[in-house]
Amino acid sequence: MAVRAAASAVLALVAAMAAAPAQAGKPELVATNTIPALPDAEITRTDHADATILRIDGIITKGVERRFTEALRALPAGRPLVVELDSPGGYTSAGYRMIDLMVAERAAGRTIATRVKGGESCESMCVGVYLAGYPRYADATAEFMVHAPRMVDNGRMTLRTTETMVKRLVSLGASEGWVARVRAAGGFSGKTDYRTRADHLTAERANVVTDLLQ
Repeated sequence: MAVRAAASAVLALVAAMAAAPAQAGKPELVATNTIPALPDAEITRTDHADATILRIDGIITKGVERRFTEALRALPAGRPLVVELDSPGGYTSAGYRMIDLMVAERAAGRTIATRVKGGESCESMCVGVYLAGYPRYADATAEFMVHAPRMVDNGRMTLRTTETMVKRLVSLGASEGWVARVRAAGGFSGKTDYRTRADHLTAERANVVTDLLQ
């Protein structure tokens, strides 16, 4: 949890940069060397008789994607996997590659479920990774957050990257009706982080969480 708290603080700093106004009459300069490096999430593997659990705790980075890929491909063919997540998000490029890998493994016959436990959360890019699994378990109190993805070097968002993210969420199973409600609430505007809980997602028929844990 300490790792995740530090990770959230770093991402919050990056996001806060978007609110800093540029000086009038001057081009906006970004001092990229002042941005702290995003720390890799911790990945732990637990083997049970009937499945392996890979837990990701922290920020999704290129290093995390590499280690996740190595761990998944090291599993025996067909061995079921549960990806447990407690993450504030991370790099979209790394997250998209993790999603593609999970979807490909499922298409090849491997069962890959995802899970978010009570008191933990899945935010931003983490939601896409969560949606790449099936079934998708979550405790009723687990928290989820979606928003417009922001550039890590300056905290800004673009319409293109936002629409790419939205299309990914829908292609992975999120209902178009729920996405429309998030959009109407400003969740993809770049100004608002749309936060909700697993039980609310289920009640809204968002098709994000497929199995609610009691």
